[in-house]
Amino acid sequence: MLYEKIEAMIQAEGCPVLEGLDPCVTLVADDTGCGVFLQATGHSECHIWSVALGSLAALERFTACHRGENTFWMEPCAGGMGDAIPGDTQWLLARRTDGRFVLLVPLLDGPLRFCLDGRDGSLRLWADSGDPWSVCHDGVGAFLAIGDDPYALQEQGATAVRQRMQTGTLRREKSLPDCVDMFGWCTWDAFYRDVSAEKVRQGLDSFRDGGVSPKFLILDDGWLTFTTMSTGGNRLAGFQANDKFPGGLAPLIATAKHVYGVERFFVWHAIVGYWAGVDGEHLTGYDVRDVARADLPAFGRDLAPMLGWMGALCGMVPPDRIAAFYADFHRMLAAQGVDGVKVDNQSSLELSAAGLGGRVCVSQAYRRALEDSCRRHFDGRLINCMSCSNEMPLMAADSVLMRTSTDFWPTRPETHGAHLYANAQIGLWFGHFIHPDWDMFQSGHAMGAYHAAARAISGSPVYVSDTPDGHDFDVLRRIVCADGTVLRCTDIGRPTPDCLFHDPTREEIVFKIFNVNEHGAVLGAFHTRYDHGDASTLTGTVSPRDVPGLPQGRYAVLAHRSGELRVMQYDEVWPLRLDQRQWDIFTLVPLHGDTAVLGLADKYNTGGAVCNLRNEGQHTWFHIRDGGRLLIYAAHPPVSTTFDGCPLECAYSAGSGTGLLSVPRAGEVMIAWS
Repeated sequence: MLYEKIEAMIQAEGCPVLEGLDPCVTLVADDTGCGVFLQATGHSECHIWSVALGSLAALERFTACHRGENTFWMEPCAGGMGDAIPGDTQWLLARRTDGRFVLLVPLLDGPLRFCLDGRDGSLRLWADSGDPWSVCHDGVGAFLAIGDDPYALQEQGATAVRQRMQTGTLRREKSLPDCVDMFGWCTWDAFYRDVSAEKVRQGLDSFRDGGVSPKFLILDDGWLTFTTMSTGGNRLAGFQANDKFPGGLAPLIATAKHVYGVERFFVWHAIVGYWAGVDGEHLTGYDVRDVARADLPAFGRDLAPMLGWMGALCGMVPPDRIAAFYADFHRMLAAQGVDGVKVDNQSSLELSAAGLGGRVCVSQAYRRALEDSCRRHFDGRLINCMSCSNEMPLMAADSVLMRTSTDFWPTRPETHGAHLYANAQIGLWFGHFIHPDWDMFQSGHAMGAYHAAARAISGSPVYVSDTPDGHDFDVLRRIVCADGTVLRCTDIGRPTPDCLFHDPTREEIVFKIFNVNEHGAVLGAFHTRYDHGDASTLTGTVSPRDVPGLPQGRYAVLAHRSGELRVMQYDEVWPLRLDQRQWDIFTLVPLHGDTAVLGLADKYNTGGAVCNLRNEGQHTWFHIRDGGRLLIYAAHPPVSTTFDGCPLECAYSAGSGTGLLSVPRAGEVMIAWS
């Protein structure tokens, strides 16, 4: 009976899921009943080997997340029959010609990390330990499942993988850091490594002068003490700040908190200390060893461009000493008032594991030590960065925030749409294990409003990297409340069903991202193609049915940019046109009878301002998160409206059915309907 159940998963209604499966691959039961695990056996004891998985039968379209030339980040892609599935693919979702969906995800097992490669037209499952002295010839290398709903399939699949692997936890099992709803500022694009205590104060002055101040701050690279190595790259030479920070970090942190109202102060460091690791001559007691950087040769990545700043050799703290290293480092930081850390360069561990037990062993030791130290010293406040090898999300037991895209690049116009595509698409699978962080942006940039709109519906923390006096305060006020918080959605932003199997940076489609608020949903529509100056126009539609899980019914739908409001049935569509670099946000709120509370029209995430809404008879009560123009819909004007118990005037338009209330601040609103 068990064998028949497993065999049924590899055959979908008589049509195989995989054709040409290597006999060296056997099926292992999934105790949750969602799918099966694939156990692979190599032909010899080796630290790098592969087996054939054949091809996906009845393939119509696929989407995948893979790592290309850069080992630190994932990139999404999409294609159809005959298109190559990229090397180093870490997640694959396929749509079949029968309308069903196939999920295929490589895993970790023992010392081995697995990935997929379909560049030759058929799929191979690759295993590697990252260490010629760590060999293993078999392991449970992938999870396979088939289903009718791609979103439910991945949620159920994540539960199955978590239960089987027992290495990490799901996002829903972890708590977000307490700063996630605060508006933040990162010093990176503002100053890069030329940061100093004085420049940080200038930046905080600039925010305060404009009336929008960050509540959390990330002091990025440029503050640490390092030495430059003859083999290339810089190594950490001490835990203390360099001479650009007189008196260390403590005076700056005290000023940021007591003068400028910063509540959480983060600092940057690399997972191996600094970009080229730790200088053992300056930081003794950690048994630092020189390890040559090496990558998996099967994917032909050229490490040469990276070795200039990372170094050909990395000063590695071995796994049995890394807990002591982080404990000493973080204890010193906490004593100066640091509240959390952004830990960068994490996927470099896979390049520096030879002779230390291999990439999985090293990653697991570093991950456990890092999370333990952050829990002890910073109450778990940790942003994982440059960590898009699948080890990090599959091993994260406590930490939850992970940067899911490469940087915001101010001078590369072709990257802005790709930035949104990567963050939303990577969240489809890996978002079940981690909470995507969509990275900083600059509000005063030409694409500042574009990025701000995306962050507003992303569910991600929202922080900018503005230079002093480089702000657009109109943009900032549309994402930041008077109390310094942001109107963050209650879930993570993901592509809508009609965008799942398309590459919106190359195809002529409007890229749509959905999310939900406490009351209602939100859809972002973005022109993500970059045509090198060609002002292409894209057409598309938005509809309540674009939001998976949204129930049937009538919805009040608000277009942010035009201010137009329509009442729509679940299957009704709203046509739209977007020129290059354009975007719009649609707020969707279910009608209660013939009424709906949309939220604050001045905010990008209009509906995110409404909390604790309840309808009782002819009355509606709710909390509004900030002051501004509160928008409601009603077939008839309300009988009365109050704010914190006092009468509040409602300007009602019978033609559109909209009512506007000028709310002075956050507080309780009551509406009596006729």
